[in-house]
Amino acid sequence: INAEYGRGVASCSRMSPATNPRVIDSCRGILNAFIPDVYIYNEHLKGANSGKSSGHSLTLFTESTTGVAICADCTAQPQTLPENLATETTHQLLDTIHTGGCVDSTHQYLVLLFMALTQSNVSTLRCGPLTPFSISFLRNLKLFLGVVFKIKVESEDREETGVRKGLNSSLLLSCLGAGFENMNRAMT
Repeated sequence: INAEYGRGVASCSRMSPATNPRVIDSCRGILNAFIPDVYIYNEHLKGANSGKSSGHSLTLFTESTTGVAICADCTAQPQTLPENLATETTHQLLDTIHTGGCVDSTHQYLVLLFMALTQSNVSTLRCGPLTPFSISFLRNLKLFLGVVFKIKVESEDREETGVRKGLNSSLLLSCLGAGFENMNRAMT
C-alpha cells in the first residue's frame, strides 16, 4: 500500500468513555501492518454537547505517496460492537486504497457532477469500481444534463484468493461538459 500516513477521529456520544479506545485499538491493530504513521483522535461527547441520541462513529483519512487523499467513515448501527465498527471502516479504507484511482468511493458522485457541469471541455477521471449510487448518478446526469460518460477499464478484473473480484481494476471516465455557467455572475 502506498500511503504515507493515516489519521482519524473516533467519536461517541452518550456512551461509555471506554468505547473509543476499543475502536482505536482495533483500527490501529489492522492499519499499523500497512501504514507506518497512524494517529486517531478520541472525541467523547457528553452532557449538552452530545445531543439527544447515543452512538459512535469512526472517520479515517490517508494520503497516498502520490498526493491522493482517501477517506472512509462509518457510523455504528444500534448494538454494533466498537471492534466491528473499526474493522468495517478500516477494511473500507484499505479496499479504497487497493482499488487505486484519484477519488474514494464515497465522493465519486461529486467529482462526476463537477465534470458534467464544466465548460465544454473534456474532463477525465481515474477511479476504482463505481458504487451503485455513482452508477445511478451517471444515469441521472445523462437524463437531466445530456452528458454521456465514456468508461474505459484500465486493467482486467482478476480473482485472487482472499480478494474480492474487481478490486484490481481501475476505470477511466471521460466526458464533455454541459457548459453550465453562472448567469448571476457580474459581467466585466
